[in-house]
Amino acid sequence: MSFYGIAGLLMSSYLWCTIFWNVGSGYDQFDRKKGIVCIFRWGFLGLNRRIFLRFLMKDIQSIRIEDKEGFFLVVYSIWKSGVKGLFP
Repeated sequence: MSFYGIAGLLMSSYLWCTIFWNVGSGYDQFDRKKGIVCIFRWGFLGLNRRIFLRFLMKDIQSIRIEDKEGFFLVVYSIWKSGVKGLFP
C-alpha cells in the first residue's frame, strides 16, 4: 500500500509543479508587415525552458485546429510548415 501512496505523492507534486511553472502557456504573434510568425511557450525548468519559434508566413502551408469534446474541452492548433514540418 505504501507504493500507491508514494506514487500518488509523486504524481501530485508533478501536477502542482506544472501549474506553478505555467508549463505550456505562451503566446502567438503574427506580424503581417514583416511577414513573420512568432510562437512562444514555457516548458519545464532546465536549458530549454523557453521555447521560441520564429518563421516566415510564406513558409506556412496550413493551419489545422482540432477540438476534443468531453468533460474538458481541449483545442489544438497544428501548424504545417515546409521547413520544420508539423508542430503544435
